[in-house]
This record gives sequence, structure tokens and C-alpha cells, in this order.
Amino acid sequence: MEKRPINIRKGAVNTNFEVTGMVSTSGILPLDEAREELLREASIEAEKSGREKAQEEAGPTRSLLVFFLGAEGFAVDLAHVRKVLRPDRIARVSGAAPEVLGLMNCHGEVLCVLDLRRILSPGKETAPPAAAEGKFIVVIQHGGKEAGFLVDAVRDVTELPASSVHPVLDSIDPSRARLFEGTVACGGQFVGLLSPSACLNP
Repeated sequence: MEKRPINIRKGAVNTNFEVTGMVSTSGILPLDEAREELLREASIEAEKSGREKAQEEAGPTRSLLVFFLGAEGFAVDLAHVRKVLRPDRIARVSGAAPEVLGLMNCHGEVLCVLDLRRILSPGKETAPPAAAEGKFIVVIQHGGKEAGFLVDAVRDVTELPASSVHPVLDSIDPSRARLFEGTVACGGQFVGLLSPSACLNP
């Protein structure tokens, strides 16, 4: 690289400095590169701080798994969802309660599969359990208990402010109300937020 002298006059004295290696291959001085890097880091930190402040102002949030029985939507706190499965062979249990569909082998463990539709309609005559083909099993854990719930479709996971959970709708049958924690708005419709404890102890 060519050395270029820089002449600086101080009073009557000429001082010659040789500056070498100060121009980067990109044409930006190292000092400018360092300044830009600091600015980028400051911008990232400010953005992160802004997100954290917004979260603090909005309060705690809840992650919910949204699923459907027919056209009716429901949600459950993701903290209690162990996994979502496609149904395998379900073995019927003689003499079991109407809501018990049977037992299924889940990766070497025996999983009790419940019919959520029957749990949500206690004391009502319902059609025989539909075939599990094409449906999903949502495995829920709470208080040391675990069971799989057969549902028609699983939509997505949504995160909402905890404050957006509304009371159970008055239109909900009193016999069903204990199965819900509240109501939330998801995708332009209200869905019932299920109580894991109540659903596991129908």
C-alpha cells in the first residue's frame, strides 16, 4: 500500500506523518466501522429494551393451544399440554364411563383417551363416538394426572395478555361452566378456555 505523507504546520515547524493501513478494503476507516458497529449494537439494545418495556406494561401473557370440536373453538393453557398426537389404535375398556374412549399405546406408555365432546355434554344423549381417523389427541397434564382428549382439529398456538381472559359466558350451560376458566377472543371468535383440572376430573 502506498504511504502518503501528511504535512501539518505547527507554528513555524513542519511535521511529517506517514499514515499506513488506515484505509480499509471497503473504503471505510476502521474508526467509522467501529462507530457503526456501536450504533448497531445500541439500536438492537434499544429495540430489546422497548419490547421488554412493552411486555411489562402489557402485563403477563398466556400461551394457549386452540382446537375445535366441529365449528366450536376451545383453548387450553399450553403449560398443561404435554403433546399433540394422531390417534393410534384405541382399545375399548369394558364397563368404563361413557367419556372414556379407551386406552392407547403412546410411545411405550399407556394413555387413557377421553371423548371431550361427551365431557362437555354431561347427561345428554350423544351419538356413538366417531371414528378417530383424521382427528387429533391433545395430551393434557395437571396435578399428577394425564389423559388424551380427542378433538376434531388443532389450529395453532396463540399468545394473549393474561388480562384478556374474560369470565365464562352466561350462555354456557351451568353444568358445563365448571369445565372452563373463562373465555378468550381468538381469530375473530370467542373460544372457551378449558380448565385442565376439571376436564381431567369430569
